[in-house]
Amino acid sequence: MFSIDDLVRKVGNSYVAALVVAKRARQLNEGATPLIELREPHKPLFVALAELMADRFSFEFVEE
Repeated sequence: MFSIDDLVRKVGNSYVAALVVAKRARQLNEGATPLIELREPHKPLFVALAELMADRFSFEFVEE
């Protein structure tokens, strides 16, 4: 399972973690292929968290 502390350490802060995971979960809901293989089916939010914790995707914020 994932802890909030692990996510914050990986991403930087909880706001960024929420944005990144929500965007990836939305992509999965719309039909994107999961980047990680899980033993049993899970909801897109869990898959997005697992992908982030496994470093399967990266993100970048661009300041305007």
